[in-house]
Amino acid sequence: MSQANKFISMITGLLVAFLALAAFVLSFDALRHLAAGNGIAGGMAWLYPAIIDGAIIIFSLSVLQASLNQDKTLYPWALVAVFTVLSVALNIVHAPQDFLPRILAAIPPVALFLSFELLMSQVKGIVHRAAAFQSLRELAATARQKRSELDTVVQERTADRDKLAAQIERLEQKKTELMDELTVMRQEKRAFGSRLEQINVTRSAAKQEALDALLSYLTERPNATLSEMAEAIQRSKTTASGYVAELRETGRLHKNGHGWEVREQ
Repeated sequence: MSQANKFISMITGLLVAFLALAAFVLSFDALRHLAAGNGIAGGMAWLYPAIIDGAIIIFSLSVLQASLNQDKTLYPWALVAVFTVLSVALNIVHAPQDFLPRILAAIPPVALFLSFELLMSQVKGIVHRAAAFQSLRELAATARQKRSELDTVVQERTADRDKLAAQIERLEQKKTELMDELTVMRQEKRAFGSRLEQINVTRSAAKQEALDALLSYLTERPNATLSEMAEAIQRSKTTASGYVAELRETGRLHKNGHGWEVREQ
């Protein structure tokens, strides 16, 4: 609320309160005189206007309270109406038996009722605005809290994302290293295969050379012993025996009564 609105509300409230007080005083005085003129002791006569006009104020406050609490207001409104009508009637009875004095007498209680109800309406508006402002403050505080919680969650998610990204980067590096190692192993495997093939070729050539040398030797020495064969081809007796068995299986070497016979393929 702006400062101008606050000032206007304050001035209006004071004027309404003054109007209600003036109406109460006038009605109070009329009812006090009426009670005193109808057999009520002077020291006790003031209680009647206090009861009647005071009841209007009290019941109006009850209407306000019930309205603010969202309760039923029918009963307190009925009490306000009854005591307002009663105050108007008694003020008219107290006035002289002319039209104008009776109109003047009816004005204070009616003004008391209207001014006090207007004052209660203003109070109700102030309370509602205060409640609305309080709700707005609570909503703003809740929004700030939720925003803080959201910021915290975003920070946590950002940290998790960065951590996950770092893990993915490490895994990519590890993958690259493993791929490099696999490439090296494949290269080593191919190199080993090439060397093994060369070794096999060399061994095959050496074996064939030894077989040819053995056949040549047996062609010249058909009765040579196994030891002599091994010495001739510079192999062990076991190897020489294996070569002889292989040559016999292939039909290139045959043993007869004259010794070893070499056959051409």
